[in-house]
Amino acid sequence: MQRKIRQSQTIVPFGVGAIFDVQGESLVACDIFRWGARGERIQSDRLATALGVSGFRSAPAVASNAWAAPSAGVPYARFPAWLFCQKCRRMTRWTRALEQADKVPVCSYCPGKKQLVPMRWIQICPNGHMDDLDWKRWAHSRNADPEARQCQKENLFFESVTGKGSGGLDTLQVHCHSCHSRRNLMGITSKGSLKSIGVTCSGRQPWQRWGERVDCEEIPIAVQRGASNVYFPLVHSSIEIPSASRSDSESEKALAIKADDFFRPLLGVSEDGPMFNMMVDTLADKHAATPGYVRGLVRDEKQRESGKATAVEATPGDLLGEEWAAFLTELDNFDDPHFRTRHVELVQTAKSEVAALLADRVDRVVLADRLREVRALEGFHRVTPARRDKLVPAALNHKASVNWLPAIDVRGEGIFLSLDEGRLSRWEEEPVVRARVLELEKRMDASFMESRLREHTGPVLEPRYVLLHTLAHLLIRRLAFESGYASTSLRERVYARSAADPAATSKQAGILIYTAAGDSEGTLGGLVRQGEAPQLQNTVLEALQDAMWCSSDPLCSENLASTFASLNFAACHACSLVAETSCESGNYLLDRVLVVGNEKVPGYFQEVLDAAVFAAGERIRGLL
Repeated sequence: MQRKIRQSQTIVPFGVGAIFDVQGESLVACDIFRWGARGERIQSDRLATALGVSGFRSAPAVASNAWAAPSAGVPYARFPAWLFCQKCRRMTRWTRALEQADKVPVCSYCPGKKQLVPMRWIQICPNGHMDDLDWKRWAHSRNADPEARQCQKENLFFESVTGKGSGGLDTLQVHCHSCHSRRNLMGITSKGSLKSIGVTCSGRQPWQRWGERVDCEEIPIAVQRGASNVYFPLVHSSIEIPSASRSDSESEKALAIKADDFFRPLLGVSEDGPMFNMMVDTLADKHAATPGYVRGLVRDEKQRESGKATAVEATPGDLLGEEWAAFLTELDNFDDPHFRTRHVELVQTAKSEVAALLADRVDRVVLADRLREVRALEGFHRVTPARRDKLVPAALNHKASVNWLPAIDVRGEGIFLSLDEGRLSRWEEEPVVRARVLELEKRMDASFMESRLREHTGPVLEPRYVLLHTLAHLLIRRLAFESGYASTSLRERVYARSAADPAATSKQAGILIYTAAGDSEGTLGGLVRQGEAPQLQNTVLEALQDAMWCSSDPLCSENLASTFASLNFAACHACSLVAETSCESGNYLLDRVLVVGNEKVPGYFQEVLDAAVFAAGERIRGLL
């Protein structure tokens, strides 16, 4: 029996170390060392350099209509090993020796071969280990008879206790039918419950053999296997730009290529002719570079000579900085198979005050007809997304021999929108704006999510990040109505570097809303069409108007403590939150008040909305 999973799901949400429920079974994804040499290679030099790996591979795939050996796909192991029969309630510790090809575990005591189902509770530890609960020890832990507590038989039953009435964990018990010891599950998930009965961390992952365990001094906790703290993946992504030529144009290799006698004549050769490709290959071989790198330098040099090259520079290896520079560079005359953009106007003619005010606040609009994104899984945490020293790598204990990461390669389209830096900087300096965001940063510093969120916000949480992040969510929700894509197929990428970030060579203030879902929806052009004038202008205004009022107001608009750890202000599912797969920051750090404003805090687009409301009132009065 084949258990099917999409290739994109092997990164998130069912990547290495994650639990995957399918048809009544519970499985866990094994580390990539067990993939062997299988899996198609994915090219992303920039991301590989940033992560310090040799490359990437996609999960080994099997055609849906083809027969394949059980070992041909992605390796998953059965977990938890403790199963029980829903009819007789007998518990069974399943082992590899009991596995049968193309068959599910069944109860050997009940007629009809009832399928065994997995136990609901497991144990995890902050070092990332995961294992079965010691149900035998739990069942005997409350028996006062020392002899009974030494019972070695695994004659356990998972039973419901009648007459309790509450329907809580006190109505469920694990019962040893050999010595009649029993204990209900009340308090099993409380802190210290496993420590009190002498349970320690096994120091292993479910697919590892006992000899592969490591010493671990952390105290494990009991959780339900579907709990949100079981798995925190660390995923990195990169928009593949034609070449990091703007950021790398002055490097030693780039200067050597430009000084070559072949380079200058190359600028006058048609890119469609065979001579161009031959000269590019010659330069690439001579200077140990890729043909794409040479083409990028040619493209950049032509842009410089035509006066279209952007003044934005980026530090080599700075993924967001290089992407920011690529989006701001006009590439209208270059047909790259993975990255094709064109600059358009948000407002073609500012016939109204509303349009003029909006145009003053938005600097550029760039439509990406083609995008390629690579997403790679570096590892995962359990319990909390802790520091990198507690990260469990995707290769587990085989990093020395496995110097690559699992990844997926998806293609799509997108809309890039940047704000006017001058207006944004003045707005950011408003004392009430900075005070509001400072309170949000204090809460972030005290949160277990701080390390993950800093990867997106930089060392200091600036108002521009919260503003841009919220604006991206508002546009995703509105574009889902207009573009023909489901909101889960749209993703955000926030460019919000400020002068406080030492990694930034220039300030950034933009967002990219894009489709790179890698599924049956594909890329239909619906998103890019919404970026054309006047559709995008109408979409932005409608998104801002949506943010003015929420069905949960006034509770939402006046809220200063939303979501876990109070990491949102005025934001809820009715107005600002999107699917977890669409948000880079887990639906944290949102505040629509910074977008639309209120009587205490000026919003960046508040004047635009005030003018729109006044104009609407004038039109209504004209009809009366």
